[in-house]
Amino acid sequence: MKKLLLASSMTLMCCSVFAHDIWIKADRHEIHADEQKIFSLDVSRSGNTYVAEANHGVKELMMTAPSGEKSVFKSRYNGETKEVFEVAFDDRGTYYLESPMTQVFLSFYLDEAGKKHKIRLPKSQWHTLPKGSKPLKTVEKQITTETYISYNGFSAVDVKKQTGLVITPLQHPNQIRPNKKFSFELTLDGQPIEHGEVSLTSTNQYYYMDSEKTEIDLSKKQKGLVNFTVDKPGRYLLAVEYQVALKNDKNATERSIERFLSFEITE
Repeated sequence: MKKLLLASSMTLMCCSVFAHDIWIKADRHEIHADEQKIFSLDVSRSGNTYVAEANHGVKELMMTAPSGEKSVFKSRYNGETKEVFEVAFDDRGTYYLESPMTQVFLSFYLDEAGKKHKIRLPKSQWHTLPKGSKPLKTVEKQITTETYISYNGFSAVDVKKQTGLVITPLQHPNQIRPNKKFSFELTLDGQPIEHGEVSLTSTNQYYYMDSEKTEIDLSKKQKGLVNFTVDKPGRYLLAVEYQVALKNDKNATERSIERFLSFEITE
């Protein structure tokens, strides 16, 4: 995969604070089964069993069936490395699964010796930092992860959302193929995002030495549109981060809105 680096229009003077990736992993995202209807999904910070994982604490998945019917699935197993869900597919077509938004406050500060530290702490609790500390900033992270799974056929994937950060595939996410361009539209509250950080990661990097992580600094001229072409099948994760400076907020100086989309590219 060729690496893309585009000019950034980011105005926040800070480095990226991307969370660890959050994958929703299915054995396959395109399932064909005559009798089986219940399948397990793993949610963790890694898409590969050979990489050290961590449990991000996603306890629920909200699912929209091809018919539009919505349901909520609770985690069936809580482990050190992941949450495991069992979901039931009754209708033929494509299901959309999404986690609730997770909110985390990360504070950065210098200790008396000038060493930088990071701690889970809102701005309102800066007074609890060790004596002599110098607070630098607090980032409020709003994190969501999602995926699409097709069961015995494909159906439309138009999930209507006008609020928050939204990733809209411009082709069916379970019908993406190698060596063919595919695109995503990125919007915030219904409008194309004017700046942001985007990455496309594949588990293939652990199998093919020539596979690289693709990173894009989204600029205003792209109008929220990102395009990719990859030459190998495999599991992929699209990560999008949008940062906003906050004023007079008691808990944070910045907000980082992050969304992750897990999908699979097949031959």
